[in-house]
Order: sequence, then structure tokens, then C-alpha cells
Amino acid sequence: MDHVWGRPILAPIAAGPYRSHHIYQRVFSAAQCRRIIALGERLDPGQSLLESGDGREVADDTIRRSGVGWIAPTDESWWIFDKLGAVAERANGRYGFDLTGFGEDLQFTVYDEPGAFYSWHQDGLDGEVASRKLSMVVQLSDPETYVGGELEFFDVDEDLGEDDLAAFTALSIRQGAVIVFPSFEYHRVRPIRSGVRHSLVAWVSGPPFR
Repeated sequence: MDHVWGRPILAPIAAGPYRSHHIYQRVFSAAQCRRIIALGERLDPGQSLLESGDGREVADDTIRRSGVGWIAPTDESWWIFDKLGAVAERANGRYGFDLTGFGEDLQFTVYDEPGAFYSWHQDGLDGEVASRKLSMVVQLSDPETYVGGELEFFDVDEDLGEDDLAAFTALSIRQGAVIVFPSFEYHRVRPIRSGVRHSLVAWVSGPPFR
């Protein structure tokens, strides 16, 4: 579904050195995270699918294993889009992308069994997802309720030492945090070892990169 939801997302001039991601803490309260999880679980999330070379959507558990559902903008969910729009606007002050708004529904994702994961990938750059400019991941689950399932970025994984990587992980798994990054950045979700991790993924659209 194509839509622009909430107030316009501006594209101010980028400032400061480039970073592959930005983490915003306590965007959603614990109660709001539980509210989103309850909304997502009503969707009965199904198996995640990937686009094949011929344009079909197929399951491939060698690349990704998780459950997904889709949250459309409704009277019940508008507040989620509105809060994420404000974060995207702030984050884009660093990137200065030409953005138009949310072009897709929100992806409610469940990693609910040992070994559930998502291997290294990009959310957008060309093809059917060329309009994705910014990706946003909301950490919905209390980190005390699961082990594994860490969101990692290629440059973070390659460049940071053990202590700095641990500090990044501690920030990125906090309940209610939102991690924002350009959709062309490589990232992955490491396998779940126990428990259940819920997350919400949003993409902010704009004209394809040239």
C-alpha cells in the first residue's frame, strides 16, 4: 500500500560525520511496546518471504527464519506512524535524504524459536525496494526475555573492538529504542538462542538514489 502518514518528513542539510546508524532511546515506553506487540500478534504473523529472481515471493530459511505481519495505518495505529515520523525527521538531519513519507505498512517481526535469524542483507537500493531511503527498527521486547537476536551492522561488526561492540549491543537491545539507518547499509539479526524477540520495522521512502 502506498501512503504518506502523519506530518511531512523534512530533509534538512546533513550535519556531522557520516554514521551507519543512529540509536534513539526510550522512544516508546514499555507499555507502548506491549500495546504494539498485542496489535501485531492479532495479525497472526506468518512465515517471512523473500523475493526470488523471477519476482515471486518464496520462503528461504537459509537466509531468513522469522514470522512477519503487517500493520497498516488505521485509527488504532496512527500514533505509531506519528512517533516514527518524528524520529525519522530528526535522524534525517544527519543524512539529508529527499524523503516523501512512509510508503509501506509497518512490518511486525517475531523471532520465536531457537535459530530464528536474518542473514546479512540490505533493505533497499534498487529494484522493487529502490524507494526505501531510511530503515527504522523498534526494539519491542524486554531484553531480559530473550537471548540472541542482536541487530548488527557490517561496519560495527568489522570495526569495533569487543568492549565497544558490547556497548553498542547494550544500547541497541533496550526496549523502546529505535535504530535508524540508511536502507542500503548491510545488517543482520543474529540467531535467537532462547525466548522470543519482537521488533517493528518501518521504511521511509523517497525518490531512488541516483
